[in-house]
Amino acid sequence: MRRLIRLHRYLSCFVAPAMMFFAISGAWQAYRLHETRKDGSYTAPAALKQLTDLHKAEDLEGASGDWFRRGQVILSIAFVATALIGVVMAFRIARPVWPVLLCLAAGVALPVLLALAARAG
Repeated sequence: MRRLIRLHRYLSCFVAPAMMFFAISGAWQAYRLHETRKDGSYTAPAALKQLTDLHKAEDLEGASGDWFRRGQVILSIAFVATALIGVVMAFRIARPVWPVLLCLAAGVALPVLLALAARAG
């Protein structure tokens, strides 16, 4: 268990900066804050545009773009591994386990319900 905790700690520290970057830049993209409105009512800051391009990795070409995308894949794998290790640790540590199951169910249900509500509305 100690090895699992140590692995989780270091993987979490490794992926935390990228996870925060992608979460924050994804949030402003949800509201299109990186796009200037055609009617001129909003001008997107240049920094948001540049960081969004990085998030999407669309304008990165050549070898540097390939390396950036490979780095994204490595970070994604590490993030998934960290999440899975965290879930395993939760089941091993928590007594009773029903709160862990409830949190996992809510974590699955909430995005699904929000997506269904968005499609219906």
